[in-house]
Amino acid sequence: MERSLSSHRLVTRAADLAGVAQRLVEADAIGVDTETTGLSPRDGRIRLLQLATGDETYVVDLFEVGDLSPLREVLEGGPEKVLQNAKFDYSFLREEHGVTLSPIFDTMLAAQLLAGGDQTPSFSLEAVAERYVGVELDKDVRKEDWSGELSGAQLEYAARDAAVLLPLRERLAEELEADGLGYVAGIEFRAVAALAEMELAGIKLDLARWKELEKTVRVRRDEAALRLESFFPQPEGVLPLEGLGPRLNLNSPKQITDAFRSLGIDLPDTKVWTLLKVDHPAAKALLEYRELQKKLGTYLETYADFVHPKTGRIHANFLQCRVPTGRLACTNPNVQQIPHEDEFRRCFVAEEGNTLVIADYSQVELRILAEVSGDPAFVEAFRRGDDLHRVTAATMYGVEMGVVTKEQRSAAKRINFGLMYGRGARSLSAQLGTDEERGRELIDQYFANYPKVQRFLQRTANRAVRDRTLRTLAGRLRKFGAASVSDDRGAMRREAMNYPIQGASADIAKLALVYVREELTGLDARLVNCVHDEFVVECEEGLAPEVAERTKAAMLRAGEEILEKVPVEVEVVTSPEWRK
Repeated sequence: MERSLSSHRLVTRAADLAGVAQRLVEADAIGVDTETTGLSPRDGRIRLLQLATGDETYVVDLFEVGDLSPLREVLEGGPEKVLQNAKFDYSFLREEHGVTLSPIFDTMLAAQLLAGGDQTPSFSLEAVAERYVGVELDKDVRKEDWSGELSGAQLEYAARDAAVLLPLRERLAEELEADGLGYVAGIEFRAVAALAEMELAGIKLDLARWKELEKTVRVRRDEAALRLESFFPQPEGVLPLEGLGPRLNLNSPKQITDAFRSLGIDLPDTKVWTLLKVDHPAAKALLEYRELQKKLGTYLETYADFVHPKTGRIHANFLQCRVPTGRLACTNPNVQQIPHEDEFRRCFVAEEGNTLVIADYSQVELRILAEVSGDPAFVEAFRRGDDLHRVTAATMYGVEMGVVTKEQRSAAKRINFGLMYGRGARSLSAQLGTDEERGRELIDQYFANYPKVQRFLQRTANRAVRDRTLRTLAGRLRKFGAASVSDDRGAMRREAMNYPIQGASADIAKLALVYVREELTGLDARLVNCVHDEFVVECEEGLAPEVAERTKAAMLRAGEEILEKVPVEVEVVTSPEWRK
């Protein structure tokens, strides 16, 4: 093992690449790794490309070779390419050399899938290699300068990182197969290309609009703070002085509870659910202030800093398997959590001459709940194309669908989603603005109309407690450790109820990423954002009808591959701004 990991050949001449390609194409799989001068393809370059066959590892110095054309065919097809955190290497090769790696096996994603949602262990290459094949990798050399003359230790380090991927793949592939994770692993590996290219494309933020919105929201925040303070009596002996700002520290729970006590209201805490139950305008004013403060601090005051000076766009980082449900996570910045209001989303725009095609699944999680529960009323409502929230409201309130009020539909919507997330009467009643007894009555009426939904949720929670594992329709595995059971069984049951639903939604969305990318190949169109079950594509204006049709077809194909009983619907709009 040690001898095969350390055997390598340095390639510094372009003329030698044809011979390397010939040897690579004969391999069963190729370990692929890169050493770069930066962490982003916009700010760094690839110095080394390492390619391991099992017999030998080729370390290609791209500063010397330059042109990767002789390797393109084998990198874009042929044997499986094995990488650790493939999205990183894919992005650099795509941006700098126009190479799109395929097919891919990602050892990091494989290890994360096998962990079943447990994020406790490290998924670095050194940790995964030691855990699965007993190989220790020294990573100290990684911190050295890779832009100048390379030492023997650097070359040795680079070669070993590529070579270890082959025995690692063999072991991980066996475990994926044994755990029934082959299909979902295939989805994850194929989604790497779509996510890497989406990050490279980035999304454009209209900075002038964004800064103007920041000013507007700051004024609203300050007005909300003063309005909140107006409900509380002035301290004795203190005169209000104009221009000094709020007297209270509105981010201090103690000062807030003291202020409410002066109104005769004792708050056990200042959490949202507590404040929602308080029948006083001061509670509503505090919630409004907090919402505006969050919008300022989380989004408006920070996102402009993420616009890259070279591209003028935001290039966020999407993480595939960092959430137990399989949903994508997003950082630097989190463009999945932009507030839904038009005034925020309209700041994300297409370039001049382009437009955005915005497509999202209609009520996909409720359709999944219908699929997995088999509840006939749920399934039939979707098959008829009915508005499920209106159907639920009509049955719960005992009225005809045509006379369901906006408030009744809104309450039904909250119950439809709330119960799917395992919420009880307490939190639902707070959301609905009613007492806990009425919340319990509404839940009882709901389950009386959808008994199979109730049975499914209870069976799922019980199975998680008993077996400590659950799966999605696609086979994604969730492991519930003993610690989570002993710490908070109620929280674990709520999480378990939702896992098969949100997990299946994640599986569908990732499969849709794969199919959307395939459909858009060859067109002047590219994915620029994905918010769970919503996809944003930027394209040349004249192509919008075709791009919309292809995007919708790809998303339907993904949904129909996983859902069998319930029809899938996709809604598509076209706009120069990210809005519906």
